[in-house]
Amino acid sequence: MKRAAMLAIVFLCLAGCSSRLVTNTSRSAIEQMLLTGAVDKALAKFSLAEVEGAKVFLDFSNLAAVDAPYIKTAARARFCELGATLVDKVGEADLIAEVACGALGTEFKTAMVGLPPLPVPNSPIPLPEASLYKSSEQTGIVKILIFVHAKGAFVAANQYYAKADRNESFVFWWRFQRQDDVREGWERADLKLAKEALQSQDAHE
Repeated sequence: MKRAAMLAIVFLCLAGCSSRLVTNTSRSAIEQMLLTGAVDKALAKFSLAEVEGAKVFLDFSNLAAVDAPYIKTAARARFCELGATLVDKVGEADLIAEVACGALGTEFKTAMVGLPPLPVPNSPIPLPEASLYKSSEQTGIVKILIFVHAKGAFVAANQYYAKADRNESFVFWWRFQRQDDVREGWERADLKLAKEALQSQDAHE
């Protein structure tokens, strides 16, 4: 009896539980990085000799997109990278560049070879999926229009399309990825930062 009581006390001391609140943002990080990655690719295609050395006013009044603040900053950075001097007033500008977004969104598709979940009679729990091969593909797609004019006089207008992909596949339980622009994007960014840090260090020695 005493032994049973001691075991019960030990069990009560060991038993317990803990929990923490887990929340998720309304948009996943993968979705946001696919979209902004596509924006980066599209703006990287923009090149115009006339903006080098020119004072440019960027007009975002017609820009309506889910990640508009990122597009604005990335567009400013791209024009500066090409040698433009950005101005805040139209009257100070040699050129005006209107930036609009025709599309910015994600596409998702899946494919499977195998058996989908099957209902079980008189049971709320179906038989689990049994897949030999399964793949999923999520793509961020963007279309950006950049119209450059000299206070009404046409200079250039082009549409820039780009996409960013993240694919993963499973053969039984083996997972592999054919393409992951999200990972490649942050690896390129980290490599660029490392090179800049090394160059800065060398310049100060």
